[in-house]
Amino acid sequence: MGTPTGINLPGEAEGLVANQKYKMKVYEEDWYLSETFDAAIGQGFQLATPLQVANVMAQVASGGQRYKPYLVSKIVKPNGQTVKEFLPETAGSITISEKNLTLIRNALRDVALPGGTAAATFEGFPVSIAGKTGTAENPHGDDHGWFVAYAPFNDPKIVVAVLIEQGGFGSDSAVPIARKMLEAYFDIPTKKNFADFYAEEEAAKAVVGK
Repeated sequence: MGTPTGINLPGEAEGLVANQKYKMKVYEEDWYLSETFDAAIGQGFQLATPLQVANVMAQVASGGQRYKPYLVSKIVKPNGQTVKEFLPETAGSITISEKNLTLIRNALRDVALPGGTAAATFEGFPVSIAGKTGTAENPHGDDHGWFVAYAPFNDPKIVVAVLIEQGGFGSDSAVPIARKMLEAYFDIPTKKNFADFYAEEEAAKAVVGK
């Protein structure tokens, strides 16, 4: 967090992990202990891109290893010959005990189980997932909805991060879209959910507005 992921695209945003120096430089104000607490849960001055959040979840899924994201896995000629292949590059790692890693993973798994904030949308989903919903406070309008997840839980193959600007609660706005993405990836027959109803509602508004 607070640094580019290194993806092979120009102009990547750095995000922000604020501290005493940042606040004094930008606002000429002292840093308060309460702001340290806010920073610990991603509130206050913190800024993150969906790619950075996806990268964090991927690091949890991989057991602490962080990889540099890239867009293309390989370039292939029309005849099937591979011209160039891009392999994953490590970009760092964190040391975490197996006990703590298991604790974090199980907590993420509970999000999609009964009682979790993504449980209703993922009820009956044939692939086990781990994830986290989020609601980012927005002083300029409705809150932003977040959901980031990886699957399968015991053998991670994919990470998805969904941010819906001014979407309200992540469980309402972002989770249904994440399910659609995972259905497509795992070739699972689609289930009509809130994302479909929302799209139909917005489409109807557009037609009426013409």
